Amino acid sequence: MQGVLPTQCRDFMNKQYWQRFFKKIKKEGQQNEFFEWYGNYDSYNHLFKKYIKVEDNVFHAGCGKSLLSEQLYDNGICKNITNVDYEKISLDQMRKRSENKRPEMIFQCMSLTEEINIQSEQFDVILDKGTLDAIFPDEETPQVNTYLANMLRILKKNGKFIIISLLQEHILKTLLQLQVNIQIYECIIEKSKLYPFFIVIDKSEQKSIQFYQLQKEVQILSIKQAQEIIKKIQLQNHFVTSIHKLRQSQSFTLDIWDNNNKQTPRYKLDIYDNDDSKILLQKTCGCFIVPQGREQSFLFGTEQGHKELIKQMKMSRCVIARMNPGHKFNNMKQVQQELSEPMKQLIPKGCTNIPCPFLTDGDEIGEKNIIFEADDCIVEELNIDDITYRRLIIKSALDLIQSEAKIINNKVDNSYLDFEAYVAIVAGLAFNKAKEVLILGGGVGLLSRFINEHFGVKVTNIELSEDIVNVAKTFFDFQNTDSETLVCCDALDYVDQTLECHQYDTIIVDINASQANQLSPPKQFLSAEFLNKLKTLLTPQGIIIINVLDSQKQLTQLPWDLYYSRKCENEINEIFYLINAQKEKKELDGKEIDVIDKGLLDTITQQLKESRGNFSKGKWDNSMNLANEIDNIKLKYPVFKTQAFQTQQALLIQDGEVINNRKDFYQEDLKKVQKKKHNRRRKN
Repeated sequence: MQGVLPTQCRDFMNKQYWQRFFKKIKKEGQQNEFFEWYGNYDSYNHLFKKYIKVEDNVFHAGCGKSLLSEQLYDNGICKNITNVDYEKISLDQMRKRSENKRPEMIFQCMSLTEEINIQSEQFDVILDKGTLDAIFPDEETPQVNTYLANMLRILKKNGKFIIISLLQEHILKTLLQLQVNIQIYECIIEKSKLYPFFIVIDKSEQKSIQFYQLQKEVQILSIKQAQEIIKKIQLQNHFVTSIHKLRQSQSFTLDIWDNNNKQTPRYKLDIYDNDDSKILLQKTCGCFIVPQGREQSFLFGTEQGHKELIKQMKMSRCVIARMNPGHKFNNMKQVQQELSEPMKQLIPKGCTNIPCPFLTDGDEIGEKNIIFEADDCIVEELNIDDITYRRLIIKSALDLIQSEAKIINNKVDNSYLDFEAYVAIVAGLAFNKAKEVLILGGGVGLLSRFINEHFGVKVTNIELSEDIVNVAKTFFDFQNTDSETLVCCDALDYVDQTLECHQYDTIIVDINASQANQLSPPKQFLSAEFLNKLKTLLTPQGIIIINVLDSQKQLTQLPWDLYYSRKCENEINEIFYLINAQKEKKELDGKEIDVIDKGLLDTITQQLKESRGNFSKGKWDNSMNLANEIDNIKLKYPVFKTQAFQTQQALLIQDGEVINNRKDFYQEDLKKVQKKKHNRRRKN
């Protein structure tokens, strides 16, 4: 079909293009002059049978020379079909083909991007196969509003508007904003490089977005979730069409599904083409299987770690395979056998090391048992080096382990925290002598239990998910007591209800995003408005500790005057410690500015030093090195250097003088420095 497709998107809008298009097909001697845009009837017959009834009155918008209407008629799906197109020559040819064989079919020539003379609510089904894509090539196409308004007007109240589309970003955005009930099906067209979606819109009172992904159960999505999932599928499909070509620094992710589990993929494959051109020319390929229980380590769980692993493998194409939660894996041989077929599809053209080797760290994959599974979460146990770990995974974010505990004699070991981020959070207790702690995003209560047991602190946990609260009590030994409670509640609501009613010495924000690769906690929990609310809940020497996971580097700065941080080395988390600093007003060169006395920093340094000694005496697992963790906490904001230019919202003062000046004071500071240097030279 090369040579008959439009060279520019806007050619789709050109009537002359379509006339030339069909003539060119015929002239070039194509065996079939009836161009089936986005597949034929057989590609969608199971969906047509689901949504179209024999007695329905069907409107085929932009029928062109598609045989779809004829096939719907001949297969007994429906008879009353009105075919409409603005290209008269092709429409007349299609009318002539059916005038004797299909008497109920009607053909009308009209433009659907202008006002049409058709009675409202006349059709049970409107069928659009590629038409929306043709008339809406980019966002600068106002005619699409007229087209959609026409279609929705002539559709009956409970009718179906069926659209087969590639769902380019601007088209998806427009459809999702229609405030209608919409169902979207992922489709695969045999022997085609196009990957359209089958969309069903109805005007019922129910308004939701339902997505039917291949081999998965139906998902109810928000607009943002629908956009993210469809974009991911489109990127995967684009990669699949050129999967055998090596491209320097190319990377992609694929999911491998098991027919017996339609909720979570069995494997996740991260595919990387080497960024070294010399290694790329070798045309080699290999698969590294990540051992169970090691998914969150630096080497296997971070982008930088993957780069290190790729360097070690020295392959043109490196496939990093992860065994997902919710599935049982017996041994390494089984895993290699299951991955052999997908690997055949990923081998680059001209590969020099077939069969491709499987690599891993160690000989075994580790033992794993699924002990509980609900609609949105999984609880499983792993045995690694004769140590049992129990973990909670949220299905919407399989790449993240929500909680993990060491199990001894079938009980949670409260002397141990597995996550480096949790150890860093506990180290934040060194900033003050807390008596009462609030944790937003309490999860299954592992962090709470550790703080309560080892520091004698009263802890209140707020957790949104009722399922997680039940899991905490059933599988992670949590029990509400006078000094430790787990409350099922929305964190935002709890903060609003508690304002001016209670104060805490330490507030910990440990809230995960609903999807992987999103900023955690979500932006509303990092806003100035929310943080100022938390500030009202703090005691004068109180502190806010926030566990931030920012793989996409969306967070540049927190709206806070003074805070420290700890960047976790083996995880992608960064812990922020927000100090409840008391600002003062100071007039400098006729301007009123906020200042913080540097003496506060000296006090904090002394407090951390004193706490370090106490943290070395705890009855917890010594492998966590809590005392050493305090040394890793560094001042993050504001940055200051004596006699050096810094742009900051808050200024530090020492002995009444500003030591981290703003830009508008820079020239004056520079003159003072130069004057001092000049005076020194004169004295010498």
